[in-house]
Amino acid sequence: MRARCWLVAATLVVLPEAVSAQGIAGRFTIAAQIGTQSEVSGNMLQSAQGTLFDQPISIDSKRYRDVYAPALRLQGLFGYGVGERTEVVAKAGWYKADATRLVAGTLAGEELVVGFEPYSYEEVGIEVAFRYYLSTQGRLKSYIAPVGGVRFLHEILVAFSAQAAGSSIQNVPFSQKGAVAVFGADIGFTFDLGEHFLIGVDTGIRYQGPAKQYDYLLGLTQIDDSDGRWTAPVVAVVGLKF
Repeated sequence: MRARCWLVAATLVVLPEAVSAQGIAGRFTIAAQIGTQSEVSGNMLQSAQGTLFDQPISIDSKRYRDVYAPALRLQGLFGYGVGERTEVVAKAGWYKADATRLVAGTLAGEELVVGFEPYSYEEVGIEVAFRYYLSTQGRLKSYIAPVGGVRFLHEILVAFSAQAAGSSIQNVPFSQKGAVAVFGADIGFTFDLGEHFLIGVDTGIRYQGPAKQYDYLLGLTQIDDSDGRWTAPVVAVVGLKF
């Protein structure tokens, strides 16, 4: 009788683990991701010297991280396990960041302030990743993945003002609305809460091509020759497997 009780108890302990530690082959995943994105490198504003309002102007280069602070990133994910350790994943994302007005040079020897519009920068994107899982037997599953896709950017305008010099110019076309390629890599993990539910963390690195410039200000056309942009998204994951 005692041996039978031990057998039942052992079965109750092992069974949830066996149910929870599901593989990925032939299974679908739907997940929501929420987090942020850090600007790693790349110049948004390039340095230049010339004239504006018949006055000498000097503009300093500014990085994306100088202009945009980390903000909200939302993503939806759909995946399918094509093998014991491999999964194809499609992601749709939305990102929003607020711009900061900053000193970026001089106009007629006076401090020049630069601001970008719209103040709230937004972009949407689509990515496809091919995940390789380092282990799929336990509840904790870690992976690496190459990623490629496209992001759709809003038009950006720029404003220059030098209050001490009594000069300003608003709504100068800076970069055009359009699509740019993006590629990079992900690392992350998921943890099975049961047969169907999971949580996790996903991060990585992205390179995003530069937006097409306007070259609007004659003699200062190089200011909008933006670099490509390196970013690092970090998101928490809540999902469902079936």
